[in-house]
Amino acid sequence: MTEMEWALFGLCYLGDARASIHDDFNEVMKEVRNYAHARKEPWYPVCKSIVPSLYHFSLEFSEERVIPNRKFSSPAAFASELVGYRAFVEKMVSELEEQTALYEKTNKLTDPPFLVAAARKMTAYVLESIDYVLSQKPPSNLAEGIRSDLEFVVQLSRRFHEAVLSLKVHPHGGTVWQVSNEWDCQYLFRSILAAYFPDVRREEWNPSVGGSSARCEFFIKPLRMMIELKYARDPKDQKKFKHELAADLLDYGANGECDYVVALIYDPQSHLADAVALQADLSGSTKGLKDVRVVISPPRY
Repeated sequence: MTEMEWALFGLCYLGDARASIHDDFNEVMKEVRNYAHARKEPWYPVCKSIVPSLYHFSLEFSEERVIPNRKFSSPAAFASELVGYRAFVEKMVSELEEQTALYEKTNKLTDPPFLVAAARKMTAYVLESIDYVLSQKPPSNLAEGIRSDLEFVVQLSRRFHEAVLSLKVHPHGGTVWQVSNEWDCQYLFRSILAAYFPDVRREEWNPSVGGSSARCEFFIKPLRMMIELKYARDPKDQKKFKHELAADLLDYGANGECDYVVALIYDPQSHLADAVALQADLSGSTKGLKDVRVVISPPRY
């Protein structure tokens, strides 16, 4: 499936999914008006805002099933907007879940009001439809010679040192930003990722394995990819990184939403004596993960 075929499929799938619940949407819209007597309840304004927004946005998103159209100039534009659409709906889901928990706690009841339950059902359905379309997305050819999004992130990781070097001299004598620790690496690398991927999440926790759980620096959910960063300060870090990554990969493999891991180790002073072995030993497929890439920057071959 080409990217254009996928984008057209996505428009049709989302449009058909939306049409299948159109009558249900209308009923819920009526309930919003019928529940006006409950406007002082904290959950009512949330539902009153979410239901109409989702009603109209979901209708307009796939209104035109050709590309280019007024909303999407290309398959890439569709892909970018789809990730934004998902984040928009996911926020609605979170707000409704918060209201459900608050209602149950305040009223000591196990079931939320009908309008909250109906709104949750609608948002969950739309979110599932979006996730299905995203799951069918073919790898992106983001640059010549790059076969997939994974390869692209790996290439960005390899060239991280060049990005750091580019910040050493300000073109107009302004303040120079230094990269001197792991936090600085995270700050810079996220800005690089954000230029290409709309949904880059920070510090994602993983399921507990053996009583502990690992936390990756970034999670690109549509790509099912976690990214970990480390900063080498001492030759002894090689052994430490190897043990830490081996343990973390067990946790990442237990996460049902993750298939790929990129571990960027920034070693500007070449402290790691056997960087090539470190990359080779931990890269490849492992339990629960389709592919793991350990990348040392600047590159060591």
